[in-house]
Amino acid sequence: MNDKTVIVTGASHGSGRAIAEAFLEASYTVVGLSRRRPEWGAEYSARFIPFSCDVSVEAEVERTFAAAEEAVGAPIRVLVNNAGISSASPIQTDTLAHWNQEFAVNATGVFLCTRHVVRRLVECGLPGRIINISSIAGRSAFPNLSAYSASKAAVIGFTRSLAVELGRHDITVNAICPGSVETEMFRDVLKRLAAESGKTLETITREQTSVIPLCRFQQPEDVAALALFLASDGARNISGEAINLDGGVVRC
Repeated sequence: MNDKTVIVTGASHGSGRAIAEAFLEASYTVVGLSRRRPEWGAEYSARFIPFSCDVSVEAEVERTFAAAEEAVGAPIRVLVNNAGISSASPIQTDTLAHWNQEFAVNATGVFLCTRHVVRRLVECGLPGRIINISSIAGRSAFPNLSAYSASKAAVIGFTRSLAVELGRHDITVNAICPGSVETEMFRDVLKRLAAESGKTLETITREQTSVIPLCRFQQPEDVAALALFLASDGARNISGEAINLDGGVVRC
């Protein structure tokens, strides 16, 4: 990729920040998006360009992506759709508002951001990389996460379809399916499980890692490393894949 520019959504913390930092260390110019403008990155000077953007709102996506291109001075060549939300709810008490919110960010946001980048790449005849952060929940079963699982499964289907559609334009489209990544959001999940079960946080953590063949959670840097590889020339013939990054939990 000759023009090293990337947009990372959900870049204010967790895996999104780790992904953005990995691309910065690889000499990319990074546009970092989050609902609240990322407040880190001053040490990278002009190579890190933060914006506030709600990826579920079409007008915000169009306005922000246009501003990002103007700031970079060229079409964005790599997009990492990382922004996502998750909350548990049993189906019998779930609400349509909750269902719609999960899909709005996790699936519709991926569609809106990808559409803008692809339009510009095709218009300019440029190759590109689309990297979607899905989840093993999109291909496996977890209780009380039906909305989240369905939205992440939608991302996998979207990825595979676009890989076929965009191949002739030399645009690869892949998904990363992380398992349990030690982020603030995941630590909140562990605390909730501990409270619901009456067990200690240490016990819950030990139980959760015991079902992982590698016996450890993933780190945000693991997701970042795979995203960086998928953006590289070494991955130029990889497209339409949904790659598990879970320590061996889901074997398909």
